[in-house]
Amino acid sequence: MFIKYEELLLNSNPAAFTTLYEGLIINYAGINQFTKSIHPLYDRKKNIYERITKAEIIVSKYNQIPEYRIVFQKDYQEFDEELFKNGYERNGHGTVKMIDIKPLQNELFTFANFIQNGVFIEEEIKDFWIDDFSFLMNYSQSEDKIFRDSLKRLIVPCSTFTLIEEDTLIGQAYATFQENYMVINNIVINKKTRNLSYGKRLLMSVLSYGLKKGAEIAIADVNYLDVAANKLFNKVKFEDVYGYCYRIKRTNK
Repeated sequence: MFIKYEELLLNSNPAAFTTLYEGLIINYAGINQFTKSIHPLYDRKKNIYERITKAEIIVSKYNQIPEYRIVFQKDYQEFDEELFKNGYERNGHGTVKMIDIKPLQNELFTFANFIQNGVFIEEEIKDFWIDDFSFLMNYSQSEDKIFRDSLKRLIVPCSTFTLIEEDTLIGQAYATFQENYMVINNIVINKKTRNLSYGKRLLMSVLSYGLKKGAEIAIADVNYLDVAANKLFNKVKFEDVYGYCYRIKRTNK
C-alpha cells in the first residue's frame, strides 16, 4: 500500500521539472524536500550503486545536491544501506497519515455547510488563490514562481479551500482527487489567528467536501518537525501509515 500512497503523493505534488531514470523519479526545482528529491519508487534492488552514481550525474547538471526519499519499509533497506555507504546522511523525516472518511459522516455533517462555516471552495486553481496562499506561506518571489509552475503540471483534479471570517483571510488548503482517494496537500493558517481551532475547522471542511466528492480515504504527508500539523491531524484521528526519511549527499567542505 505504501507504493500506492507514494504514487498518489507524486501525482499531487508535481515538481517544476522531472526526470525518469530506471525506476527513479528525479524532481528538480521544488519548494520542499518532496518536490526536489529522488524517489526510488521501483526496482529498489537492481544495480543500486550504478543507479545512484548515474543519478548524481543527472542531478549535478541542474546544480542540485542529490537527496533521496526513503520509506521505512523492508523493500528500501538495501537501497538505504547503499546510500549510507556512499556518503548520504539523514536529513529530516516524517510520516504519511491516513483516515477512513466514511465513519466520520455524522461528525462531518456539521461542516457540510461551507459558506456558513466561512469556507469558500474552487474546483480549479485560480490566480487570486495562489496570491493569498503565497502570502500565508511567506514565499519568496522565486518560491512563488516555482509553486505556480508546479501547479501547472498537475494532472489530477484539484480543489482549493479558503477560510474567511469577518473579511479576514484565516487560512487555506488544497487537495487532489484520484480514484477514491483524497490527498490533502497543505493547510496553512494565518499567523495572526493560529491556536484558535481554525485549523480543525478548515480540515474538517476539507474532509466533508472530500466525502461529498466520493473520496473514501484521505492521506497527508507530514514532516516530523511540523508540530502543529501533526497535532492537527492526530486530533482528527488520522493514523500513521508509514514513516520516511530523506538522505542527502554529504558534501566535502
